[in-house]
Amino acid sequence: MALLDFVMARDGLIHLMGKNQAKGSKFETDVMRWFRSVGVAAERLTKAGSKDEGDLVVVVAGQTYILELKNRATLALPAFWAEAEVEAINYAKARDLEETPPAYVIVKRRNSGIENSWVIQNLTQWLKEKR
Repeated sequence: MALLDFVMARDGLIHLMGKNQAKGSKFETDVMRWFRSVGVAAERLTKAGSKDEGDLVVVVAGQTYILELKNRATLALPAFWAEAEVEAINYAKARDLEETPPAYVIVKRRNSGIENSWVIQNLTQWLKEKR
């Protein structure tokens, strides 16, 4: 099909997926596999509508991070960032965590490999992680 792809979901069912949704899903899988290839624990998170918890959870040096991944031609950084923050809070609430894990937005870099994707973070969180 030109505009639709089929995908096997975690629930074991086959679902129809639009072209852009399929691109995003492939990017999520590719990033997860890249993290795993470099020895980082990474898992895709289940989509849950308004209760989404991010696209990937990764653990680096004992720290959990929630990643929101975007494979878009147009960047909408404020919207991407707001989504990542809400989803990190949802992740923490769903697991009764006292502290919300840091969130990052990973954006696919055009005509480049996964390892060259853009990483977006706010300055406050970046500084907190450096201290």
